[in-house]
Amino acid sequence: MDQCTSSAIGNGHPSGYPAMVRLNTHLQPEPILYFGNRMLSELCPPLKRLMPDRAYLITNAKLLALYGHEIEQTLYDNGIQCVVVQIEDGEDRKNFRTLESLCERLVEQNISKASVILGLGGGCLTNIAGLAAGLIFRGIHYVEMPTTLMGITDSCLSNKQAINGKHGKNHFGMYYAPSFLFADTHYLVSEPLESKKAAIVEGLKNGFISDAGLLDYLQAALQRPLASYTELQFHDLAYRIICSKLKILARDPSERASALTLEYGHTFGHAIEFLSHGKVHHGIAVAKGMCIAAELGCRLGLIPRELADRHTNLLGALLGLDLSIPEEIGVDDILAVIDTDNKKTAGGTKFVLLKKAGECLNPDGDFQVFVEPAVIRSVLTEYKCRFAPRTPSAA
Repeated sequence: MDQCTSSAIGNGHPSGYPAMVRLNTHLQPEPILYFGNRMLSELCPPLKRLMPDRAYLITNAKLLALYGHEIEQTLYDNGIQCVVVQIEDGEDRKNFRTLESLCERLVEQNISKASVILGLGGGCLTNIAGLAAGLIFRGIHYVEMPTTLMGITDSCLSNKQAINGKHGKNHFGMYYAPSFLFADTHYLVSEPLESKKAAIVEGLKNGFISDAGLLDYLQAALQRPLASYTELQFHDLAYRIICSKLKILARDPSERASALTLEYGHTFGHAIEFLSHGKVHHGIAVAKGMCIAAELGCRLGLIPRELADRHTNLLGALLGLDLSIPEEIGVDDILAVIDTDNKKTAGGTKFVLLKKAGECLNPDGDFQVFVEPAVIRSVLTEYKCRFAPRTPSAA
């Protein structure tokens, strides 16, 4: 039976909060996803099965104050020694300097081959922690504990760990599977609304590439202001988005074939995010990137104008995102970063493009399409003129 046929909200426990569910991620190797709400008491049993000599909790100062001390105490209460290591995170810290500093600090604090790293944070922090786990002593146990809607519904559902380089995003990394994933939607209560919107972008992306029905569900869900959502309503929304991605991963556990469609909008989006030096959130950059990719598909005659317009309506009018390319980022800048994209091949950079709502093109078996650079330049130039940056009063 499909593990996502019923809502995780349905079977609650006596506290009134949803019971924790155990979901198969289909990844290779496969970390199990433990998903629930206010489920910290469930962390130690799977953690103890790893038989760690100690746990190293990697997080930032804000999350340590909000949740880290409680996690630390829970571990101690269950006989697990915990060492807290604080780092600064964010796109401008997702680099070799931060990674090297973290690895050296962990070695100085007597981490061993029998230790486990817990990464508590958003996608940037968990990428750094996951990569450190893969590098130290050629690999130790890693448990990912995402604290953002993006982390819970998207970035944790991948074995990819990476940092940025001087010329672009995620240039250096590896596939390294966590021992398990621990996604508690209670942590979302402290996440800003704009960050949650950025995560919903990835849910809409899943709909555009694989599940037209999800687009309809999210379009209906977004008729109600996100600011009015309760903790449990965000929990249910997260579950629906998770299930949409798990269906994609079930078809391609390797993340190297049909799951490459998850990169829809990311080639343009990563360039904008990188060039903004982290000022444009990953999800917002992907929203811009999907709209540009839709315009490219429309220009090439691959999709109708109505489908391209649905991108801007859902992401702009309904979700309320600024879809413009920042004024200080030029077309030449974007093209230069795209030329170093991590999906580049000997023939050049390829793009994930739609065939229709819920399905991507697959002309060569890798779900990607070569496009002439002159066409890309033309589409970017037209897009930048069409979507002018918002003024502060209009934001």
